[in-house]
Amino acid sequence: MRTLSLALAGATAVAFIGAACSDTSTGFTSDQTQVQTAYEGFTGYTDDDFGDTGVIGTSPVSPAFDNLGLQDTAIAPLFWGRDRVVRGGPRPIRTLNIVVQGDSAQVTRSVSFQGIFLVDTSADAIFNPSSKPLADGVQQRAVFVRDGAAPHGWRLVALTLLDWQPTATDRRTVDVQSVAIYRNDTLQLQVDNPDSLIAVDTRIPRLHEGDTVRVVAHIANTTGGPFSPSTLVFLHVRHADPVAIRWRRIRMNDDGNGDFSLSWIVRHTGRDRFVVDALDAATLQLGTADNYRANEWGIPFLVQ
Repeated sequence: MRTLSLALAGATAVAFIGAACSDTSTGFTSDQTQVQTAYEGFTGYTDDDFGDTGVIGTSPVSPAFDNLGLQDTAIAPLFWGRDRVVRGGPRPIRTLNIVVQGDSAQVTRSVSFQGIFLVDTSADAIFNPSSKPLADGVQQRAVFVRDGAAPHGWRLVALTLLDWQPTATDRRTVDVQSVAIYRNDTLQLQVDNPDSLIAVDTRIPRLHEGDTVRVVAHIANTTGGPFSPSTLVFLHVRHADPVAIRWRRIRMNDDGNGDFSLSWIVRHTGRDRFVVDALDAATLQLGTADNYRANEWGIPFLVQ
């Protein structure tokens, strides 16, 4: 189980938990409110969702996305997806903690969801996805320093990856253990722990349109079961479509020994995150069983 903890003696800290989708800042000091606004302004780096909501198809790999010539295999259903916030269902619970000490501030945020996972497991021509419970959450932390020239008076200097895990600790049997990002065959970032802080100015990958980005992930899966391969891994990316900035979910190549890889070509500028999404095979193969097990890492990047 991964945990986040911050302890600063003599600092000011306020935490809040909201039952609705949007956070409130009742009781925050002026500094904390400014830090919150600055943090929430980094859309792309800090969003608590990814991909299109509901049952969608996996994009076929083509030169627009990948230079490896990979194809989806039949073991992965073409249509599946997540609905973390179901209409009329439980709302996300968001917790935000901001610790200000002098001219620095540390942000810790977590969001928990009670949604559904949908998958069409049938091999016929009828679109009839089944659903199962999905209880998971995402966490992230960030560090700001006071800077009068920055928006809202605070400048982001470091943040962690976005890390989605099942809420129940005994369901955390699929584990993304490392992710490496290469730009035109040059290593830009390697992360072995999603809780590690990444310096914004020096370590977040900076890309350009036309770059080839190669993502290599190592995945462990202790779930057990009859399926082979035991783990299916996908990449969610918005900046690879030549037509528009929109989510595409692409199957990553299984290189063996828990290693998965995929290359994609940068098509648009902007600040965003792409997501390595590892699922236990039974989660996708058994449509109605209550067996959701997955782990996703969201990696920030900037296309200039």
